[in-house]
Amino acid sequence: MLHSKRIWSIVPAESAEWLAEQLTQCTWCGCNGFRLGDYVFVNDATCADGAQEYGVLRADGDHYVQIESLTFSWMTCDEAESIIRRVLAGEFDHSTYGTVARNRLQTPDQHGRCHLCA
Repeated sequence: MLHSKRIWSIVPAESAEWLAEQLTQCTWCGCNGFRLGDYVFVNDATCADGAQEYGVLRADGDHYVQIESLTFSWMTCDEAESIIRRVLAGEFDHSTYGTVARNRLQTPDQHGRCHLCA
């Protein structure tokens, strides 16, 4: 993860197709994240108008493990959906790029508004 102190507001994603569209067609605040199945996609971009980079996290005990980093702004919607489905199939589960404490992932109510919120 590029950001060692960022805290994210996590919302459920409806489906791989929906998430692919959201991550390729929209620009999200740096504190946004999405949960789909057992995985969390958190915005790791350096700024809102830069490349939309997302860390892919999987729960592992008292923390999350980053298993991949994906730049969705460089993908088509179909490419994004394909790689999201690969994540959901567990293809990247054995990779470890670092860990994230559980308390850095919050519900929207817990998160409220921060300096990254638009």
